[in-house]
Amino acid sequence: MKWILFLSCLVGFLANGQEVNIGKVDNKIVLGDLAGNRDLAFGVKNVLEEVVQDYGYDLNPNSTNEITVDILFFDVQKNNLQLGVYGKNVDVYMIAAQATLYRDGKKKKSVTSKGTAKSISTATLVIDKGGKFSQANVSTAIKKLCEQLIEKLKIK
Repeated sequence: MKWILFLSCLVGFLANGQEVNIGKVDNKIVLGDLAGNRDLAFGVKNVLEEVVQDYGYDLNPNSTNEITVDILFFDVQKNNLQLGVYGKNVDVYMIAAQATLYRDGKKKKSVTSKGTAKSISTATLVIDKGGKFSQANVSTAIKKLCEQLIEKLKIK
């Protein structure tokens, strides 16, 4: 009976989530309003930590598995259609990044992915405030990006 209890505890310990360290997140965007923006890198790191935990991994700063991210591109593509008093605005938020998995200090795998979020609005009378980012759409694009990076890295 003691052996069964011991083995079940051992299997439970081994089945526990794998540990991962989120390393440096660099903003390598060279053109536009968000070039070198540290807030964007900080936001991506926070969302990446949440996504890693959602996928069943444990965060541990002393882990031998480290993920680093380079943000390569961020932009909003705007398409507007105006016919008389009818207007349709489509904003597509795009973010691209490269993630690298290091195991014991050695580069194991590197992947690139992009996340997008689309905002569509229609109106019969349009007054455009123009040029502002939608925080909800930015967050959605970043979350999609982080999920794709984790899926492609296959940390196991």
